[in-house]
Amino acid sequence: MIQMTVADFKADFSSVLAQVQNGEEFQILYGRAKKPVAVLSPITGSATHKRTLGTYEGIASFSEQGDGKITMEEFLGEV
Repeated sequence: MIQMTVADFKADFSSVLAQVQNGEEFQILYGRAKKPVAVLSPITGSATHKRTLGTYEGIASFSEQGDGKITMEEFLGEV
């Protein structure tokens, strides 16, 4: 794991992200004491996977159209 200060992280942000995509992990250090505050690591596994409905599998179905975004009016039930 590579350690770097917040200033170095900000200065090399694009390079750090490229390295993370290649599997590298970074620990971000903060302040004069260089206290570890965060770890940046690649996402593991697939972000898109089929979900089952558990008890209702084979009985109920679910589908979504569009990108899943809704307006504030739809969220508040005003439509």
